[in-house]
Amino acid sequence: MAVSGVAELVQRRSGAYWRDLVLGRLLPSLFFGLFLTRELVLLWGGVQGIHRPSDLLFVLQQALALAYFGLLVVLYAVRLPQRGTDHRLAVIFIAFSGTFAAIGASFLPGGTRREGLVVFADLLATAGLAYSVWGLAYLRRSFSIIPEARRLVRGGPYGLSAIGVNLATAGLLSVLAIAYFIACELARIRWEERILALAFPTEYPEYARRVPRYLPNPFARR
Repeated sequence: MAVSGVAELVQRRSGAYWRDLVLGRLLPSLFFGLFLTRELVLLWGGVQGIHRPSDLLFVLQQALALAYFGLLVVLYAVRLPQRGTDHRLAVIFIAFSGTFAAIGASFLPGGTRREGLVVFADLLATAGLAYSVWGLAYLRRSFSIIPEARRLVRGGPYGLSAIGVNLATAGLLSVLAIAYFIACELARIRWEERILALAFPTEYPEYARRVPRYLPNPFARR
């Protein structure tokens, strides 16, 4: 009886449910799990290679990056059902390509190491990573790369760390990748605002009046 009940439940699941399960949860979690594994290896190597105080900053960066990708894996798996979305192919492409342009910028060729900027870039990247981890932890189950409405998050931090990561070694291709990332994020903001306004017609307009679009102050009193 129990087996037949499970079979009936599976049959009742719609195609949208399975698409969300596979494409919206399982595959992203597995994908970011690759980055999580990489950061775990880097963190282990960094801990073993500590010889001077400056090495501790590298270890801290890797620990924050590990926490960042760990949160991505978990949040994609358990995030809330969407209440609104924009699944146009152009929107999906821009959202994902912009995100991975920032991640991949540091791997692009053509850059040279600028010794005078290394310490500053490391400090900026560390602060950006810490801020990004805070932002993900605040969004929790409402996180998404594609513009979607799940829950109206009324506070918390939102930040960028890609500039600091690439500052000391960026070449022309890296600069173009970061510029593309910023342009995609600006477009994504507009699309997400429209979706949130439709999903939360009562709450969102009042929220939008109180919160600046581009540079919110996470410490402001609400």
